[in-house]
Amino acid sequence: MNAYRGMWSAYAKAGLTANPDEPDLAKHASGKALATLREGLSNARRDGHVIKGELGSSPQVTEVNLSNQPATVSIADCLSTERFLTYTSSGDLVDDESGGRRLTKATATNLGTGEGWRVTGLGIQAVGTCS
Repeated sequence: MNAYRGMWSAYAKAGLTANPDEPDLAKHASGKALATLREGLSNARRDGHVIKGELGSSPQVTEVNLSNQPATVSIADCLSTERFLTYTSSGDLVDDESGGRRLTKATATNLGTGEGWRVTGLGIQAVGTCS
């Protein structure tokens, strides 16, 4: 669960400047999950946007597979983006639609010595997919 929470904290930090190369991202995410986060930040940067605010998160472990090699944990969350919004670099809100609650599923994988647990799979659904 630390990798999941750390990933969102690093993403919020990276969003302030839309920095896809924020080093803390790779400390908590890897593989497809890291690529997804970096793509979103790259798109924001390309468009001259930043992402600011506070994410709401209440993750729950839904499955634990410690006997797998590598070991994995599945996580489900109702990620709230109501106060985590996209702005222009001059500080204007990009659109007048607020964020909302999004069903989010993730897989954390123990990548072994030196790397530890990282979020390796990440799926974020549209606003309104989580009650």
